[in-house]
Amino acid sequence: MRKQEEINRAAAILRKKGDRISVAQAEVLEQRRTETQLFKEFVVSAGEDKKDDKFFYALRDAARFAAGGLELEELIPDAEKYPVELVPAQKKERQTVSYQEYQALMRRVNLLEGLVDELCKERRQRAEYQKKPDTNRADFISQEETTKWVGCSRETLNSWQRKGFITGYRKAGRVYYSKSELESSPKVQNFRSLK
Repeated sequence: MRKQEEINRAAAILRKKGDRISVAQAEVLEQRRTETQLFKEFVVSAGEDKKDDKFFYALRDAARFAAGGLELEELIPDAEKYPVELVPAQKKERQTVSYQEYQALMRRVNLLEGLVDELCKERRQRAEYQKKPDTNRADFISQEETTKWVGCSRETLNSWQRKGFITGYRKAGRVYYSKSELESSPKVQNFRSLK
């Protein structure tokens, strides 16, 4: 299939030529008609006395050019005699929308901004989660030990970590918690006092 610019150029050349066949070929290109459509119109539907083979074959060649089966030189052998200058299509700079469409767009933008904020917050928390302080490494206990010591599930620990109540530290794919930080966390102390 040809690009629209190539079809427009060929149609402009054919219109500049101006003869009956060239103008009809330009119309075939502009309407993007196919060989099958032309065959039905000019061969099947036309009576024997109205058939014009030269006209049909010229239109068929235009359809073949649009489909990519012929080159411009094959369709219009004297194309260089008819120089044309195509004006590029101008792009729209403004688009007008209704107030309801504007409101719907603003709701979507606000929703996206909220999602981006959540993702950025989660990313910051993960970055903190993975930093392991250099001091007092002997104070760290594994996630399994932490669940036993606090008396809660992994899901609860993960939830507290996401909400910023406690800090988890990752090393070699495992999660550790500082026992001194857990002891000073009001959330953990409250939970331990309730059990």
